[in-house]
Amino acid sequence: MNGDVASKPFFPAGIQNMPQSYRAPGVAQFSFGVQHEVAPSMVWVVQYVGNIAWHQNVQRNINNFPVETNLNVRCNAGDGSNKYPGGDHCPNGSAPHALANTNFYRTYPGWAGINQQENTTNGTYNGFQTGLRIQNRWGLSGEVDYTWSHEIDLTTFDLNNVSNPWNLKYDKGSGSLDRRHILSINYVYHLPLFKNSSGWTKTLLGGWEIAGTALAESGVIPANQGPGLSISYDPIGLGGGYTNRPDQTGRTRYLKERNKWFDTSTFSAPIPAWLGGPNLGFGNARKDAIVGPGRENFTTSLYKTFAIREAASFQLRFESFNTLNHFQPNGLNTSYGGSQFGQITSAWDPRTLELGGKFSF
Repeated sequence: MNGDVASKPFFPAGIQNMPQSYRAPGVAQFSFGVQHEVAPSMVWVVQYVGNIAWHQNVQRNINNFPVETNLNVRCNAGDGSNKYPGGDHCPNGSAPHALANTNFYRTYPGWAGINQQENTTNGTYNGFQTGLRIQNRWGLSGEVDYTWSHEIDLTTFDLNNVSNPWNLKYDKGSGSLDRRHILSINYVYHLPLFKNSSGWTKTLLGGWEIAGTALAESGVIPANQGPGLSISYDPIGLGGGYTNRPDQTGRTRYLKERNKWFDTSTFSAPIPAWLGGPNLGFGNARKDAIVGPGRENFTTSLYKTFAIREAASFQLRFESFNTLNHFQPNGLNTSYGGSQFGQITSAWDPRTLELGGKFSF
């Protein structure tokens, strides 16, 4: 028998310590608002919107190695190919080697990973909104809205795997739906050109309308529970079934350059647990340590409806998307250890122009 193999039964007598109840998830939503007419056809709105979620669905691996596993075993499990700099770095002074059968060391030996579905997390959302709305005043209709909000959770979506099976709070922070600032503007304006004309002049040159939207919003954190770790060894060495993150010193500083969106020098690989690394070998970076790029976008439409007869009309539309044609970063590589860490990897579409018509009868 391999000297690393613990002397315990290969197959467990039964799965123990599993929850005996499965609590139903719950969500409570609430809001409070005030509206005030500041002028004819102009309304100012202020409101608070929030919700609380409890007993939310997650998946947790319950068949890792026990946390009290011998550090030499963890060294071999975490770095069986001896990739960590330094060579002979196991606590007993030897070079690590791959374990013959990792399933011998698990909590339930002989079995591989076991994902348990449980309702053990929660989340909150708080949003403060204000806006000014105008309805057909000076030929203008539209609104300007601003929202400050904060969404906090452990996992954002149903049945996400938690990163740390031994400490669910490792994932507590701003969720993947958290977008702190949103400014939204939309409008429809009846151009006053040739308003008082008559005949063919008014029919052809009057009655044009311009409409559009403007959106400015801050970014969101990556959907994969924060910055990733792409290195050739596992600093935890407890058999997998978890997701690690890098260490971080200081707050994230955003340079907002295409090849260096944020300062990557504040991130580093965690110290392996068998070399004295804290937190079982998990990195200390929070899942919301990196926020993706925000977005600023404008759309514009110019259109006119020509009345052909009482029951028929033709509408001509000119439309543009990303009207200003400015670069809008989208994808961001947040995997520490990868060659593109900190770089923008994709962008939203450039300006698009459309011409269309619609005949109604």
